[in-house]
Amino acid sequence: MDSPAFHALARDCRWFRPERPCLPHKLRGKVCEGCDEYDPIDMRVAIVKLGAVGDVLRTTAFLPGLRRRYPNASVSWLTRPEAAPLFVGNEFVDELHTTNDATLPETMRCTPFDLVICPDADHETASLATGLRLREGGRRIGYGLDGDGRVEPLSESALAWLLMGVSDARKKANTKTYQTMLGEIFELPLPIEDRPMLALSDTEVETARRWLATATANKSWRTLVGINTGAGGRWPRKQWTLGGQIGLITALAADGDLTVLLGGSEERQRHAELCAACPDACIDAGNDNGLREFAARLGLCDALVTGDTMALHLGCALGKPTIALFGPTSSAEIDLYGRGSKVFAEGLDCLVCYGTCDREPSCQDLISVDMVREALAPWLAAASNKA
Repeated sequence: MDSPAFHALARDCRWFRPERPCLPHKLRGKVCEGCDEYDPIDMRVAIVKLGAVGDVLRTTAFLPGLRRRYPNASVSWLTRPEAAPLFVGNEFVDELHTTNDATLPETMRCTPFDLVICPDADHETASLATGLRLREGGRRIGYGLDGDGRVEPLSESALAWLLMGVSDARKKANTKTYQTMLGEIFELPLPIEDRPMLALSDTEVETARRWLATATANKSWRTLVGINTGAGGRWPRKQWTLGGQIGLITALAADGDLTVLLGGSEERQRHAELCAACPDACIDAGNDNGLREFAARLGLCDALVTGDTMALHLGCALGKPTIALFGPTSSAEIDLYGRGSKVFAEGLDCLVCYGTCDREPSCQDLISVDMVREALAPWLAAASNKA
């Protein structure tokens, strides 16, 4: 189009929006010509990451590294709708897209990318990533589909992750963290030291504080300890025992610490039982919170006790000291970023089974209250000294 006004628009700028004024224009009256906030995009990166919400969250740890490696890149992320709240306020993702039915959004289908990253070896994710169009000279990393429509790794690091995913023996023998293995797939410098990313707004934090003030009226405490009481339905043995949770809440109360019960709708009955057993020693954060409301309430805690669940990754994202309890899943894969401890029944030969069982005593039965209290102690002492 031969229009001077059109050609004067900085359509390659990160801030540019064709349907409305850009943020620098709206807030500070900037115009394209001579704008000192001009941020040109010279590369387009697509990340296709579906999976569980917690798995999506822990993968956001690679975003700062991508920005450092490709400082002028625009990053688009394709995920499930339920993971979308994770990206509110995330300045490292320029465009968020969601899919519920294994189809590509048209806005992504029409865009040529310089780099397509598919970190998961499942067929749906690899199919979506393969369907994205590459710009001339562009490339794919992670996983794609071969000529027969089967998932194939696109590098040695992707092959290693795939082989571990299909072998219980390799999974059990692994000593590398998720950050290390996926960092290799993302082709980023190691070690990966950036935490998962979650940006809570001042309003969300203040709303959580008001809830806490109401929930703790007439209560006093030394520190607040969050216990994520559930574990999801896939591996029930990730959930610590009711007796263990009651014992910990009681012991914490004896030291002047107050427990915050954290869980979803599946933990409603568990919370009722815990509140009945320890009526003055805990408060219930509720079972119907949205993802961000849940995170904001978790963020009020001085420390967190959790199984290998989404709450673990939220705790890491928020910088909370996290005591992570393990059984059927790999403790080696989890990086707590120097802010917590891993607790499991050492010497048990069936750990990291990635299965369900009726073995008694179970891996969770063998995690004692004293083990968890010992792991918590230095973090609670530090929090108490700050108060």
